[in-house]
Amino acid sequence: MKVSVVAYEQPDPEGTAAGRALWAWCEGVIGLGHELEAWSWYPAPPKGPLPEWCRWQPLDHPPLWRGHLKALVHPRNESASPGWEAKPDAVAVADDVPSYAAVAHSERSVVTVHYRALPDARAVRRLGPPGIQTSRAERRAGRQAALVLAFSERVGRGLRRNGRPTRVVPIAYPAPPAALPLVEEPVAALIADWSWRPNNRALTSLLSAWPAVHDAVPGARLLLAGRHLRQAVGTMPGVEVIGEVGSSIEVLGRAAVIAFPCPPTSGPKVKVLEAMAHGVPVVTTPAGVEGLVVEPGEGAMVASRAQFGAALIGMLLDPERRAAIGAAGRQAAVRHHDSEPVARARLAGFESAFG
Repeated sequence: MKVSVVAYEQPDPEGTAAGRALWAWCEGVIGLGHELEAWSWYPAPPKGPLPEWCRWQPLDHPPLWRGHLKALVHPRNESASPGWEAKPDAVAVADDVPSYAAVAHSERSVVTVHYRALPDARAVRRLGPPGIQTSRAERRAGRQAALVLAFSERVGRGLRRNGRPTRVVPIAYPAPPAALPLVEEPVAALIADWSWRPNNRALTSLLSAWPAVHDAVPGARLLLAGRHLRQAVGTMPGVEVIGEVGSSIEVLGRAAVIAFPCPPTSGPKVKVLEAMAHGVPVVTTPAGVEGLVVEPGEGAMVASRAQFGAALIGMLLDPERRAAIGAAGRQAAVRHHDSEPVARARLAGFESAFG
């Protein structure tokens, strides 16, 4: 099978969440013996060498006024401008909604929908022009694409497909060769890009629950890491602000539990999948495991926001339970979300839709 991919992000096993997912499933397709090429139109140059199967070519942006006029008619349509074309007889895959315009004219057009803009805006009670434009682009791609790949049942719902197929596939994560060593001390952690509003909502919930956790668990500590942490943490007992780190492993390796009271945003959360792949258990809310192929008790303890603090206390007080949940999560991540399993799921979708 031939697969031509267009993506905003750059494929990188150590890059952004979307970049790691792109790298993983594309490597899986190639590893299974299929032909694949990709184009990334990310505006900044790659930080390191790209895979041989990917080329980088940023867009030439039109004058601002012209871009605004085009967006009123065709939102998120920038990727159509270079005149890129998929290889003959290839499945043309947009790895994100803004890349759909580049594959829209292909008979085998596919769009991957990671999340839904309107549910996420409602979850954080903030809807601005970018969210409205993204939502319009989602609806347009949903109406036109020959196949939609959605990262969860919830994401797939609501797209006006007019009878065309929608297939739910797991998000990819390049599983590490081994789990991290278990941490015996009661250390909770959360690493995030704090410029993303839902992460700040999660932090507010976590900090409100933390004093009770600290009082109930002797020696409990909370590590907070990541870029753009501007929320005032103060001098809460047991809380350590690390800030930006070179690799998330620096934090995961010190954590007994990842604590993430996720607001009800849509799509899978890579920070949860990443912790599972490294064998680190997670305490989260139902939205935190959306789209992840896990059974109850595999990798994560799921609790409501009201019960989140009690669930975190129980996990920090029970090292044996942490070890069992972490091991099960590692197995689930490797079995369902590693490169080749995800590639097989996508290829099965292409074969079902296009023969």
